Amino acid sequence: MVNERIKGRKNFPTDEVDPENFLSDEEVKDLIINKDKIKFSLDDYNKLYNCVHCGECETENERIALKQKYIEDGNTFEEINEMRENFEKYRSPYPTNKMRIKRLKEIPKNSDTLLFMGCLSTIRIPHYTNHVLEYLLQQEIDFTILEKEICCGWHLKVSGLIDEYETCKNENKEVFNSRNYKEIICVCPACFYLFKNEIEGINAEVKYIADYVKPLKNQKTGRVGVQHLCQLMNRGKIGVDTYINNVLKKVGYDVIDVPHWCCGGGSGWMGRTDVIEEIARKRMLDFNREDLDYITTYCPSCWWILRRFSKQCKIHPKAVDLFELLL
Repeated sequence: MVNERIKGRKNFPTDEVDPENFLSDEEVKDLIINKDKIKFSLDDYNKLYNCVHCGECETENERIALKQKYIEDGNTFEEINEMRENFEKYRSPYPTNKMRIKRLKEIPKNSDTLLFMGCLSTIRIPHYTNHVLEYLLQQEIDFTILEKEICCGWHLKVSGLIDEYETCKNENKEVFNSRNYKEIICVCPACFYLFKNEIEGINAEVKYIADYVKPLKNQKTGRVGVQHLCQLMNRGKIGVDTYINNVLKKVGYDVIDVPHWCCGGGSGWMGRTDVIEEIARKRMLDFNREDLDYITTYCPSCWWILRRFSKQCKIHPKAVDLFELLL
């Protein structure tokens, strides 16, 4: 882990906002060693779920395993029950699987390339996703989309619902391979990570949407602060932050350096929303600067946080997603 990025603030976001319930890597490892001797109770919820899965620590998988043990020990909470019910009905963490995006007429029904958008992208933030579609079409990228998607399973996995997650893996693999896609472009970094690393036997090459970001012809102006992606940078996709900054500079934006810190959106708006909100509000303070015109991101979860909390916190710069900035 690097030295503190922001003076006086811890790099682990949940240690910063809820230190009383923060489990260090060493404590997590000890719990894993002894987990078969432990029976978790409801009182363990605040500690075990004090995590937004930013990937900053070295024990993310162990933290997920402890949540799984918590569920196996017979514990539950309202969000888990809702997630299970929604999964059974809709194959989505939300109480619907109806996409709210506009399927533009220029998108073909068939292509070797699939754009996989994700639950949050199509249900909660359709305007963001429509900007992605418009941006790819302006680049003349040949791609198609599904009429209905199955959740990648990220929210299920990081909540400890491993059986449901395995179902998502198997069903998505069947869809991808049955249609003989050669390439899958993910709008969401969680989908990208899981499809690329955890589903064996996908015949297509899995890529993230950032790989397709490039300067278009229109020149722009303005001072921009970027929320880069913990879920990419902490999971091996090195250099994506520099690449995105350079694209913005090439089209004319002045990119203002705002030291990186988690926005709180890594596990979605699920689990300990009190912790997520505290992290989000701290991050908004970082962006509340007079030398910024815009704040932006290229992650659906980060965008959901930026859009919601920039308004709640009434910060100076305007939240505009990366694809709208580049259109």
